[in-house]
Amino acid sequence: MKAAEQSKSDVVRAYINRRPNATATEVVRGIKREAGIDVSIALAAKIKRETAAAPASSAGASKARASKAGASKAEQIRQVAGSMGGRVRPRDVIATLAEQGVKVSSAQVSTVLRTMGMKRRRRGRRPAAAIESMASTLTLDSLLAAKRLVSQLGSIEAAKTAVDALAKLG
Repeated sequence: MKAAEQSKSDVVRAYINRRPNATATEVVRGIKREAGIDVSIALAAKIKRETAAAPASSAGASKARASKAGASKAEQIRQVAGSMGGRVRPRDVIATLAEQGVKVSSAQVSTVLRTMGMKRRRRGRRPAAAIESMASTLTLDSLLAAKRLVSQLGSIEAAKTAVDALAKLG
């Protein structure tokens, strides 16, 4: 088939197949020199991108289908983390998604894992509000009752043991 009978896209594809490392500008100049056909740089760049993405595995196709179906990166992170089970590390999730052709950042994975409750939070000091709420639940009557229990049982340790045993029964 002659170049005149082919579409410009087919001519560009043929040129790129012969010279895969050529830039879009080189493709345009080469086609003009070889076939005398004027091709836009935009067309050459578009076809070059398409041919570069075409040899990708079926994971690329599934990624395209997933994005069309509405599966966001966050949803994909949730699915991968859920399938891993046990302890999930952000770097494992990133590696698994990279195999599928999805690029995510460590911060994004950590955020999604934390919202899922899969990432532990560091323990710190209790906020002052929590301590105040504990103090406000203790009334003078309950403190006096605790004092009577300690005096009846003989020591604070004996009272603690009795309360712990009561908690196990209840």
